[in-house]
Amino acid sequence: MNFKSTPNEASEPPCQYSHLLFVLSNARIGQETSFVEWHRGSYSNEISQFESVIHIQHYEQHEVDITEGRYPRVPFKFLGLYRLLLDGAEEADALIRRINALFAQQRAAHAPATWLYYPVSEKVGRTPRSAPPMLTLAFANGIPGREGEFREWYATRHLRHALKIPALATGQCFEQTRFQMTGALDALYNTIAIYEQVGSPEDIIRSFASLPLGTFDFPAMDLTRFSEWVYRPLL
Repeated sequence: MNFKSTPNEASEPPCQYSHLLFVLSNARIGQETSFVEWHRGSYSNEISQFESVIHIQHYEQHEVDITEGRYPRVPFKFLGLYRLLLDGAEEADALIRRINALFAQQRAAHAPATWLYYPVSEKVGRTPRSAPPMLTLAFANGIPGREGEFREWYATRHLRHALKIPALATGQCFEQTRFQMTGALDALYNTIAIYEQVGSPEDIIRSFASLPLGTFDFPAMDLTRFSEWVYRPLL
């Protein structure tokens, strides 16, 4: 049986998934209301008909920059997270082509970026009280030549260390697939971590400031190719 939920449903999907598709997009100037209505309505309804799509949730970037200007934001306001059940990443081809076609037909939308990743860690932490929660996404890369060291550190150590920030409830790490149909922007980050929140972006900033020096170290992370931002559910 294929379990699905629409973008407005908060429940977790009751089955496993193999891949996570990040669909990043922007509305055209002056057409955001039309874009959001389409995005939540006919667009999501059509995408949910794909057998491989088992859960959909849409988000928008929060206006608060938790990095306080240290790192650039990913240049897309809207984010779709699509949990997929695939027998190999190439099976996402038809879905991604259809997403691009629907965006091309919608006057209120710019072309999206479509980045395909797969989970490389368990989700660790505690269940957040609100559902769906806000998310903090960290877009990261290893220092060239040290990518293997970086991936192991992120998945086995940093996720747990990041949860020392009280406003973060859970963390999970994803890696870029070899198969990509990236669309409007190449997938610039080999690793994306998703943290569910129990607090506000301001709480995260305050938590960072209150932690003792040395709480976090970042071995093998390329901080010149890093971004981090908070996303709230698009309800």
